[in-house]
Amino acid sequence: MSQMQPLKKPPGFKDPTIPIQMPPRKVNLPPSFNAQKKKNRSCCCRCFCCCFLIILILLLLLVCACGLFYLWFDPKLPVFHLRSLEFTKFNVSESQDGQRLNAQSTLGVELKNPNVELKIVYGDTRVDLKGESDVNMGAGEVVGFVLENRKVKVVKFVMKSNELLYDDSIGKLIMNGFKNKNLRVSVDVSTDIGVGYKGWKSWKIRVKVSCGSLRLKQIENGATPKCGITLFNWFDLN
Repeated sequence: MSQMQPLKKPPGFKDPTIPIQMPPRKVNLPPSFNAQKKKNRSCCCRCFCCCFLIILILLLLLVCACGLFYLWFDPKLPVFHLRSLEFTKFNVSESQDGQRLNAQSTLGVELKNPNVELKIVYGDTRVDLKGESDVNMGAGEVVGFVLENRKVKVVKFVMKSNELLYDDSIGKLIMNGFKNKNLRVSVDVSTDIGVGYKGWKSWKIRVKVSCGSLRLKQIENGATPKCGITLFNWFDLN
């Protein structure tokens, strides 16, 4: 038996199961729209270029002003010296938590302004006194002040400590060192400094000062070591 041939579809026949696909419709924008878009883009580019040039000019002017300021005034950093340290109270006592250091002292730090015309403006200044094994032996603070050009000033800090000692051997160590004057101490100063000329004052920058480890007997004998200044992560021995 011969196989039946499928019927041919008549011309123009459309299968209803196949969705009708419409060709994409092209939207013709008016010429004025494209022109406005290009104009806006051009305006943005011009504004960006103008802002960049203005910022560049301001930076150049700032650099030139700083250079002229440095050449004219030749600014110098202040000089710090550890001048004196006197204890009015120093003992180690027992408490419920363990041994405690009870100490009171007066610390003198000498500040020198080496600038010929510029005064140095100090913000609030804090001093920390450390002993053996980094024991906190007191902290003090003074409010901001101004040191005139070519002037020297000794700033006194009243220090107090009620430090809990983490080891009983530390208490014995620092008491023996205090009695025989071999106790080593170090001083850390934290402050903000700026410069001024007549009625003008600059902004302040953070400064940390470290006065190296000294024995009590050295300080009592008149040793006045120069302290190092840390400024912008740069160490200066002055």
